[in-house]
Amino acid sequence: MDSDADRRLLLQRQLNIIWRFAEEFVLDKIDERLALWEPSTNVCTVHQCDDGWVADWPDEDNPPLPEVTIAWLLWHIEWWWSDTISRINGQPPTEPQEHRWSGGTAQIATLKQHWDELLGTTDLDDPVDWLTPDPQPAWFVASWVNVELTKNLAEINQLRMRQTNRDA
Repeated sequence: MDSDADRRLLLQRQLNIIWRFAEEFVLDKIDERLALWEPSTNVCTVHQCDDGWVADWPDEDNPPLPEVTIAWLLWHIEWWWSDTISRINGQPPTEPQEHRWSGGTAQIATLKQHWDELLGTTDLDDPVDWLTPDPQPAWFVASWVNVELTKNLAEINQLRMRQTNRDA
């Protein structure tokens, strides 16, 4: 990729493929019952509290790692996408425990619109203070967002199919 325009086009095309999958197979198929379905007794999920839906955070030092609910995955997408948009805009990061799940999928569509705008206007070579020890170029961060979104949507769809087949 020689130019900013080429990288931008690649990132936007990847996102459009991912988003088509999200719209066709995932986002409109999720209701609260499915979102909160627990695939095992060892799960990370979200809990309704006075200040909104609060997510569990896995203890990665004590296996076995818990499975996650669809609600947790939706929270996770909202959190990292909001956090990444903030960071690219030069705003402070959002810690996971600070983010509250919206309770559905509409916020993800809103974040996708914000992300589209950023992909269209951000200097992809600008360094972003991010999840790594050293700042990374915006194009690298954007490619990670595409991969992470793909992974999370696939996990959601797998859980959805697992729950549907369990009830069949």
